[in-house]
Amino acid sequence: MATLIEEWMRQAGVDVVVTMRWDQPLPEDIDCAIVLGGDGTLLSVARRASIRGIPILGINLGNVGFLTEVEPSQVEPALQALVDGNCTIEERTMVEAVVLRNGQEVKRLSGLNDVVITKGAFARIVQLEVFVNDTYFATFPADGVIISSPTGSTAYSLSAGGPLINPNIDVLLITPICPHSLFSRSLVIAGSDKVRVVVKATQEDVAVTVDGQIGFELQSDDEIVVGRAPYVTRFVRLRAGNFYGILRERLKRDRL
Repeated sequence: MATLIEEWMRQAGVDVVVTMRWDQPLPEDIDCAIVLGGDGTLLSVARRASIRGIPILGINLGNVGFLTEVEPSQVEPALQALVDGNCTIEERTMVEAVVLRNGQEVKRLSGLNDVVITKGAFARIVQLEVFVNDTYFATFPADGVIISSPTGSTAYSLSAGGPLINPNIDVLLITPICPHSLFSRSLVIAGSDKVRVVVKATQEDVAVTVDGQIGFELQSDDEIVVGRAPYVTRFVRLRAGNFYGILRERLKRDRL
């Protein structure tokens, strides 16, 4: 597929740089990144492309493909539309987590889908004190908590019982993971809000992860402040936005 795209683009007079590993730095001076793979590959590229404002066109080679735009059978028409400029740019909110230890920043992470604070496979449940804009909300004795963007509502948060959210709505979503309490509902908050989670744990096996791909080990009394990132992921869209139709098709495929 990569070879086909490279040859087609060169014949169209477009300069192409091919990167075979998804975790390599993005080439300099590119106008668009065409990503071949599933949602995991696209998430990784999005974290790096967003900082530089590079638009992404995703071609689905995975299973569900919530984030990708083009199926393999439609690659050539999609490339023609891209070259002709028959496309739009859709901006998606990203999330950013700042880890504070003894009041000092020790780590900063950002991603498109979600920030997850969770215990390890063999650890006991953790106590997570959750604040919204410095107002105490709840303490979850749980396996963890997910703070997701609207885009991330179709990912881990959905598996944990969270609602589906249209990515055009400016909100964030808080979803506990297997809470050991009767209060176990997700909370939708404004996109401008800040979530602060204080970790209370006797074990060491607790971590914060972003998009399920990068992470940082936490200690008891660490504070994780999560909010909207200062940059967005820019997706190339070749068809009119239809979140609900795409959602229906992707969920139907996931059931097969």
